[in-house]
Amino acid sequence: MSVPSTPIAEKALAFEAAFPLRSRPAGGFDWRYYAGGSGDVVLLLTGGVGIGIGWLDLGLALEGRYRVIAVDYPPACSFADLADGVTELLAAENVERAHVVGQSMGGMLAEVLSRRSPTMVRSLVLTGTGLYGEEDRPRLADKRTQLEKNPWEAVREQMRQALRATWKGSDDLEFWLERVDAATDGEAGRARTIAGYDAFLDLIGRLPAMLEQPGWKGPTLLIRSDDDQLITERQVGRLLQMHPDAEVRHYATGGHSLLVSRPEDYVHDVMTFLG
Repeated sequence: MSVPSTPIAEKALAFEAAFPLRSRPAGGFDWRYYAGGSGDVVLLLTGGVGIGIGWLDLGLALEGRYRVIAVDYPPACSFADLADGVTELLAAENVERAHVVGQSMGGMLAEVLSRRSPTMVRSLVLTGTGLYGEEDRPRLADKRTQLEKNPWEAVREQMRQALRATWKGSDDLEFWLERVDAATDGEAGRARTIAGYDAFLDLIGRLPAMLEQPGWKGPTLLIRSDDDQLITERQVGRLLQMHPDAEVRHYATGGHSLLVSRPEDYVHDVMTFLG
């Protein structure tokens, strides 16, 4: 499926019109989420920045064929809390089953959700993601410490530089930087970012038990770019160990954020998988 070359601001307006922003308490947190459409439900779980509007291209491609729910993340300190909040949110929206698409951190959340609420999952799409292990703990713990003690504006500038490197070459870079700035603004932004690292560290502690249990059984697609600098083969391998029958799509290039760098390919592969 072709992705129209519409200016990004117009896409954002179309997305927000098709999927109006809602809010609802669930799992002890106040959730914000975009929802709209009719048909089978597709739940979109975004990356670590935690903004549901990051699904612009895929959401607009799904419009008219599926009911879409794309969540912003609250400051939960574990993936279990996030998964339980999503489950409660879906129940409140009268959703019994959903196709679950997770990018980066969202893929980790999708994995946890599929284990805690397996009957709610119709299929899994895991992109630009893997599972952190003990080899990642020192780096993530140090990053968390830096987030807590350093001046927040200096930290946000480092985030901007990292995103410029990750999304290098994207015509829409400045639009997304503005969205990330809004999501990380002030002490609330700091708290939400730190909570994400707490969730990573908590998940590492739970990994051995997860690896001892089989993963969710059902249609699963894993999409990965060979030049993704943020997710290692070892991290991806853990997901493949849990989902040995997964369909795997490899892109030679595209980096970590394929929906930004290769939207047409990404949308085509996900839509083909969903049928």
